[in-house]
Amino acid sequence: MTTACPAIPAPTRRELVGFSLLLLWLTSGYAAILSLVLGLAWWVALREAVPCVAACGPLLLVVIGAVTLPKRLTGVSQGAYWVAAAAAGPLQYAIPWLGWSAIIWAMNAGRVSAASALVAGASVAAFSFLTGLAVMLMLRPRVQDVGVTCTEVTVDRLPHAFDGYQILHVSDIHGGGHLSRGSVPDRLAKAEALHPDLVVFTGDLAASHGAVEEAADALACLTARDGTIAVLGNHDHWIGEKRVAAALAARGARVLGNEHLTLARNGDILYMVGVKDASYVRRDDLPAALAGIPDGAPVIMLTHSPDVVYKPLSERASLILSGHTHGGQVVFPWIGPLYVPTRLGRRRMSGLLSLDGRLIFINRGLGEIFPPMRLNCPPELALLTLRRRGGAV
Repeated sequence: MTTACPAIPAPTRRELVGFSLLLLWLTSGYAAILSLVLGLAWWVALREAVPCVAACGPLLLVVIGAVTLPKRLTGVSQGAYWVAAAAAGPLQYAIPWLGWSAIIWAMNAGRVSAASALVAGASVAAFSFLTGLAVMLMLRPRVQDVGVTCTEVTVDRLPHAFDGYQILHVSDIHGGGHLSRGSVPDRLAKAEALHPDLVVFTGDLAASHGAVEEAADALACLTARDGTIAVLGNHDHWIGEKRVAAALAARGARVLGNEHLTLARNGDILYMVGVKDASYVRRDDLPAALAGIPDGAPVIMLTHSPDVVYKPLSERASLILSGHTHGGQVVFPWIGPLYVPTRLGRRRMSGLLSLDGRLIFINRGLGEIFPPMRLNCPPELALLTLRRRGGAV
């Protein structure tokens, strides 16, 4: 059984006004550029600005595809990965420039030279990038935007002693990336009053080498009766698996990599399984992680990517906790997220889902990757309360 997909948010009045003003700004800006650079009459420039504005969406999607391509090649071919990574940076600027230049030239064939079209396209691109930068600055999440999601999760085979057990789920901090220094503790501040039984972290602690210790210090400030259990994400592996794991372990966290441990309470046992990243790094090993756990035993599985649900043996987990998607991070009204790095699809990007009998909670995360903003997708701390459903264990 699959639960209903999270609804794509309807636009608020403020968003509709903001979107209308953005379209007006782009249209008038493009018209002014075409008039000044190409010497077009204002009404001709305004008419030709409209298709340039309409091309923004498709060009943006092509840019996103180019920028995310290297990550998709991770683990397939290192040579292909490095070639794509080297090309991704220039392409995100060249593609829009060439796209708008082609549109301008096509609309003015016979009147404008290719060189003039390239200059006009470059001017339109520069105006667009500056506008995009301004929008990103306005939509950067603030500390007060961090939300605490409180969810009761009914878990099959949950032992009596763990009925009401509370897990604080933290994911995707990305310290040192687009978060300013010192902002990681601020984003975790709301968790200090929750007092859960267990803290779990599902990967991507830092986005740069210099932020590993700071992010680990901030996470270590969270206290719970049963401590902290962590798994690593793709960014942790790229920075250095041993370094990130050592930083977490030095502060008391138990880092699991394709292995498990047990939690005991009043004679009942709950198995906590940690699986390495199953997406870009592809170092998951569920047989090793589940080895020695009796069939039918209650299992909470921690992993970075929700794509683990497609792996054999994932059905043995009573509940899977993951992150990685950032909830889409930029979720447009009507349209949904621009990009979600998971095989689950663009509408299964966060929250509690049941997928072919596998119960999974996908955390929106605390930090951001590029672009450094959030829309209809605030940073999240998740407090999950486990509830028992029949069948003594």
